[in-house]
Amino acid sequence: MKNSLLRWLQWSTSCGKLRSKLLCIYFLLIVIPLGMFSLYAYLRVKSVIQEQTFSAAQNAFDDTCLSLEHLLGRLDGVIDILSTDSLIYTMASNDPRDFTYIRRLEDSDQLATTFEHLRVLSGVDRIRLYVGNDYPYSNTRTNIVQISRIEQSGWYQAAAQGRRRLWCAPADLGESSETGQPCFSSIQMVYNPRSVKEPLAILRADIDARRVQELVSGTSITENGLLLLLRGDEVLLASDPDIPLSRLDTLVEQLHGSCAGAWTTIQANGTDYYVQSKGIGPSGWRIASILPYRDVFRLSHELSIEMLVIVIAVALAAYLLAYLISQSTLKRISQLTGTMQAVEKGNVTVRLEPSGNDEIAQMMDGFNQMMDRVDTLMEERVEYGRQIKNLELKALQAQINPHFLYNSLDLINCTAISRNVPEISRMVNALGRFYRLSLSKGREVIPLSDELKHAQLYVEIQNLRFEHRVSVRWALDPAAAQCRIIKIVLQPLIENAIIHGIFEKPSKCGRLAVAVRREPDGIRITIEDDGVGMDEATLLSNFSPAAPGQITATPGGYGVRNIQDRLRLAYGEPFGLSCVSRPGKGTTVTVYIPAIEPEEQPQEG
Repeated sequence: MKNSLLRWLQWSTSCGKLRSKLLCIYFLLIVIPLGMFSLYAYLRVKSVIQEQTFSAAQNAFDDTCLSLEHLLGRLDGVIDILSTDSLIYTMASNDPRDFTYIRRLEDSDQLATTFEHLRVLSGVDRIRLYVGNDYPYSNTRTNIVQISRIEQSGWYQAAAQGRRRLWCAPADLGESSETGQPCFSSIQMVYNPRSVKEPLAILRADIDARRVQELVSGTSITENGLLLLLRGDEVLLASDPDIPLSRLDTLVEQLHGSCAGAWTTIQANGTDYYVQSKGIGPSGWRIASILPYRDVFRLSHELSIEMLVIVIAVALAAYLLAYLISQSTLKRISQLTGTMQAVEKGNVTVRLEPSGNDEIAQMMDGFNQMMDRVDTLMEERVEYGRQIKNLELKALQAQINPHFLYNSLDLINCTAISRNVPEISRMVNALGRFYRLSLSKGREVIPLSDELKHAQLYVEIQNLRFEHRVSVRWALDPAAAQCRIIKIVLQPLIENAIIHGIFEKPSKCGRLAVAVRREPDGIRITIEDDGVGMDEATLLSNFSPAAPGQITATPGGYGVRNIQDRLRLAYGEPFGLSCVSRPGKGTTVTVYIPAIEPEEQPQEG
């Protein structure tokens, strides 16, 4: 019982660590990327919402400014047209006693018709003329009024004192009893052309304030956004008619610093606002757009809360899923761990029963196969030991054979010297040096000077054998002497030049020139002979590329194609062999290799 409890505690501890790692992994792979994505999405959506809100607000603001400027511009256009009408000057300046009743009636009807046409064409609501005489029978018409009826009004006093056009808001007019509805007006004093300081009449064009109110109120973008029509610091009209104008005093004071055509930030009554203002035509008024900061970012704040709730819900679901998966996974991992501990103690016959079809089941099945393989390897171990002994013996014999050859050649050399046969001594000495360079202590890459020396020894042996029939000129560039080359490249080529070139001449004598020259992009070695040369077919058979995996030997023995393949495998393109030959004239073989300095080669052990 005690041992079982201890094993359970050990398993719980190990599984607890792994479970913590799995839960952390699930957290890192699901929650953190989701949280980062949510943060990025929130910031991106916030930016897009802000951009779209400002874009919509700007478009609405520009449309409102344009519409309001167009609407007020109608008043301006009507006044401009009427201020140049000669009939108005006639009716305002003439003495009624100088004209007949019919004439005055015709003039009055004509002026009323002109007013009506202008009103319909321009879209203004009312046009009126205030005159100081009874010429147009002003007491009988609503659009032609005597000045005496408005002389005490504030707007008349303002129009009389200034020579410029006067723009009035409903609060300036105070005439609801006369017109029936509040209105916005453009007012122009008409002066006597014969005496420019003498006022004759007043022209006034009105637009119903409800039309301006509808235009301003219908363009609010956010829930608490405001559009204000301002004259200096005075609020003439607000998009929300129910808001007390006194609450806007602080906002209006801050609007002086706002830039036309750009959104700026102000703070009023402890609240941040985005504001923008723009002048409206010749009236000198301004329209201002006010967006509360919280309205601009309200949607993004709501979105952030929703995304936060989603992230928390996904995190909880991921944690629960990770916990359930870890429970299923760790049970089989604990079985695998217990079996491995049994193998560690020496029980190699234990096996697992895989369950499931996932990677853990594959790992358990792989463990069983591994243990079966271990049994097989242990049985083969003794046999491998015997084979290793045999291989070591053969390797020792392979090391003894070259030494035996060198020792035998040294014995023959000593015997030739003692018997006073110098030709044999030279031959044996050259042959020993030739084979020493061929073996090169097992190295495959040797200095170019050693490769050239190996070729010189071969020519020396051939000349001793054939009574110096080959004359050789050697030229080695000192800059290329220590560069590396794969061994036994030049000797087979020189052998072919001597045996298949020079010795096939009738005289069986000839000249050979070997030159090594270092160039900026590599080393070029030329082997030139004055032998019988080769025709095109022979040249192609020896120097054309061989098929992959094919090794072709030339009649000389080693095989030119074999050398070509070795050079291409060792150095790649464009290095290798090239040949130029003319029958009866001789052959020139060129070996092109890279210039590899000694330090680029691996250090010998």
